[in-house]
Amino acid sequence: MTHEPGDLFLENIPAYALGALDADESRSLEAHLQICPSCRAEFDSYRQVGDNLLLATPPQPPPAELRTRLQARLPSAQKTTRRRFTWSLSQFGLGQISLGQLGLAAAIVLLLVLNIFSFLQVRSLQSKQEQLARHLETSQTALAMLTYPDTQTLSLEGTGVVGTLLLDKDRNVALLTVWHLPHLQADQTYQIWLIDPQGARTSAGIFQPESELPFTSTSIYSSGSLANYVGIGVTVEPAGGSDQPTGERIFKVDF
Repeated sequence: MTHEPGDLFLENIPAYALGALDADESRSLEAHLQICPSCRAEFDSYRQVGDNLLLATPPQPPPAELRTRLQARLPSAQKTTRRRFTWSLSQFGLGQISLGQLGLAAAIVLLLVLNIFSFLQVRSLQSKQEQLARHLETSQTALAMLTYPDTQTLSLEGTGVVGTLLLDKDRNVALLTVWHLPHLQADQTYQIWLIDPQGARTSAGIFQPESELPFTSTSIYSSGSLANYVGIGVTVEPAGGSDQPTGERIFKVDF
């Protein structure tokens, strides 16, 4: 097969040898080379020239920074992300908790415990302050009554208990002090009764023994005149008190 000058196949052979043809032109020329010996010979001559050009160029060592860039792209050189350790609590229905979350939870629990402890300490101090305030009030009342010339001092005795009743009928004030008063159950209390000449009982309040002292003092205030009564008594009653005496009588004092 012969070609005239300006033939498209002949003009494309140099570009094909250099790999400069597009895909469609390359496929067309490759199909022509299968059936055209003269074009194959022309292509072989151009390919030899191209190979000789490559061999004529002395090899050049790559830049040092190129080696560094290539090594940095290797998988072994990539920085691995440090995995966070997690503690799986899925068996307890709590999901996964990281160490940071666990530390935060522990800090919250510690703060909660400290707050509860502080609250209990404050409550204890408040209770002691209230107790001291009652003792101070009772002591001041006793001192004041002892200065009154009309104050009666009456001794009382009961089963295992002794004490004193300070009574001022004119000022309508009485102060009861009892030693070695037994402690009661949580659902019980001591109740004071004022006794009139007919034997009727009127409640004058309830009280509990002091937990840290061997004696208990309590003031007795009556809505009516103490001159209308002839004595007092103390019984054990259910917590909150009773309308009338129902429990064991601890002692009785006649005026």
